[in-house]
Amino acid sequence: MQNDDLTQRERENLNRLDDPKSDPSAKPERRHRATYARDNRNGGYLIRVQGPYPEKFAGREVPVVLKSGKEHNEKLDKLIWTGADQESGERVALYAFEAKPREQEELAF
Repeated sequence: MQNDDLTQRERENLNRLDDPKSDPSAKPERRHRATYARDNRNGGYLIRVQGPYPEKFAGREVPVVLKSGKEHNEKLDKLIWTGADQESGERVALYAFEAKPREQEELAF
C-alpha cells in the first residue's frame, strides 16, 4: 500500500505514531525543574526549583538536572528563599540540600 492509497485517518494515525510526544512509554513532561545554583552569601551550592509551586518540596527527594543533562537525586533540606525570577518572572525557590558522603579511595601504601 502506497502513501497515496492511505485515507486521512490512516495518515493521522501514522503521524501520531511517529510523534515522540504520543509515545505512551515516554516520560511525562515535568512541571518543575531543579538545578544546582551557587550560594553567593555562604559559599557552596543550593538547589534552585522553578515551576508553579516550587516552595512545596522541602523534605523530599527530587531529580536535579546538571548542565550536561544528567540527573542526580538530592534530598531538599530547608527552604531558603522564594520569589520570582528576574528574567522570566517564573516562580523560584532555593533550598539547602543534604550532602551525600563522599566515597573515599584508600591509598595503597
